[in-house]
Amino acid sequence: MAGPSAAPAGGHSFSAAAGPLPPEVVDEVAQACRSWRGGGPVLSLPFTSEAFRELQHETQARLRRLLGIPPGYQVLFMQGGASAQFALVPLNLLGPDDAAAHMDTGHWSRRAAAEAARHARVVSLRHDALDPSAPSPDTAPVAYLHLTSNETADGWQWPRLPASPWPLVVDMSSDLLTREIDWTDLGLLYASAQKALGVPGLTLVVVRDELLGRARPSVPGVMNYTALAAADSRLNTPPVFAIFVAHAMLGWIERQGGVPAMAHTAARRSEAVYQALDASGGFYRPGVDPAWRSRINPCFGLADPALTPRFLEQARAAGLFDLQGHPDLGGLRVSLYNGTPEAAVSALMSFLRAFQRNHG
Repeated sequence: MAGPSAAPAGGHSFSAAAGPLPPEVVDEVAQACRSWRGGGPVLSLPFTSEAFRELQHETQARLRRLLGIPPGYQVLFMQGGASAQFALVPLNLLGPDDAAAHMDTGHWSRRAAAEAARHARVVSLRHDALDPSAPSPDTAPVAYLHLTSNETADGWQWPRLPASPWPLVVDMSSDLLTREIDWTDLGLLYASAQKALGVPGLTLVVVRDELLGRARPSVPGVMNYTALAAADSRLNTPPVFAIFVAHAMLGWIERQGGVPAMAHTAARRSEAVYQALDASGGFYRPGVDPAWRSRINPCFGLADPALTPRFLEQARAAGLFDLQGHPDLGGLRVSLYNGTPEAAVSALMSFLRAFQRNHG
């Protein structure tokens, strides 16, 4: 079976690893790689320049508008991907006697908990067992509750952020800018950029002011939220090009109607996919209860798993790529990020019906 690959011209990728960029954004980025705002290429834009500071502040402003970020939060541009935050969150937020509660909902929440446990005491909770009025479930005081809002490997998603007796820390790498956010209990949000904001290299961290100033003395300065906030994310060279692409992608989202429009599109597309799966008479088998199904990464299997290689081979022949499930979980997976074109979804729906008709 062929591994994940970028879709060739004329094809469509449904990879969970990275979201496609809309053609308008690709054109804007391509032009900027030659000349940007009447100057040189953005590829060599110095992070010390006034032009970059303007770009960064414009990007922050767009993020604040689109996400509805209230006053009292810092927006940090970091590197290292979301997986780096699995360690940096406890190192920045936990005192020596604190514990972190982690909600266990799937592959990525477990990865986050396992990494956090290398640096602090971790309390594991089930998603259906959170009682906001309950006392600390551990002898150590709980400083925050970590959860993964959308599990790309499992096809599982929180329909809304839960109420919590502790500040919420949320990994929103895969559903950022696809849903409106309730900031009531949210202490920190982080997301890698390549699914919702553009290209790999940028990690967004939005942290409440009152959670700053807690980093352990051993945390390097470039990984210290407080130090980064004080330096406006320019303590060292930030990911300049990835920030530019995020700026372009955020502009595209604004022109489409913002997060409400993205949420509507995500709901419409995922409902169409799930309707096709549910109407297949058991030929296709979604593995998640409807109340918790992901609107971004529908996951499913076939009644006859032996047909999976044939499904993927014929999908590639039809120009539909990267539909294999996560390597640790198997099965099949559709990723519907904001930049996914309507033509890709239409082609997928036609293929699902044709494959069932030919093999059911």
